[in-house]
Amino acid sequence: MAHIKRINAGNNAGKMFAKACILAVLVAAAFAQQPTHPAPSECQICEHLIGQARHHFNNHVTNKKDLEHELLKECEHLPPNEGPSAEQTCINLVNNNIDKIFSDIQAGDRDSQTCFDIGACTSVPTFQTRPPHTRQTRANRK
Repeated sequence: MAHIKRINAGNNAGKMFAKACILAVLVAAAFAQQPTHPAPSECQICEHLIGQARHHFNNHVTNKKDLEHELLKECEHLPPNEGPSAEQTCINLVNNNIDKIFSDIQAGDRDSQTCFDIGACTSVPTFQTRPPHTRQTRANRK
């Protein structure tokens, strides 16, 4: 009788182990099915960074040292799902190119042109941007 109880106890432990294994496999499969976002490219990071540079420049951050400081803070606040390499790429772009970034922002160059010039993007969009057309009205004709 004691021998039968030991066999049943062994069976119960085996069943629990099997159930735990099945549960682990199901959990792993569920996580594997969640969509993952690809890390942003250096070009995407650059264009985001230059857009932020333009924003800060237009909001009275008009010297290079202050702009560099603001951009490095922007790098630290990239969304976590973009990964640690995105933050480091951003920091490297700022540290290695602040002179070009600052001069292009001052000159009003397009974001994509700056990113192409510093080697972060391999091409520049072919369309040309123009200032918005302003229609002359009777009130401003003389």
